[in-house]
Amino acid sequence: MVQNITKIVDVSWRFGVTAASSESNNVGKSFVQLKLNLEECGKTKNVFVEMTISEFYQFLHDLEKAKCNLDLLV
Repeated sequence: MVQNITKIVDVSWRFGVTAASSESNNVGKSFVQLKLNLEECGKTKNVFVEMTISEFYQFLHDLEKAKCNLDLLV
């Protein structure tokens, strides 16, 4: 059984605040943009993700939880 493993090669991020929008309730909202450089089967691709600050903190929590689970296996 052969499985393709996707590796995270690089991560870059930007933090921003919405300065103008056609929807007034979006003005002043913070966001994080992530650029993930992934490698699978020798090919690389970029994946772009934009999330709110609360979504980012949940993502960070999930990554830390996954790391702890992997550490238990090793």
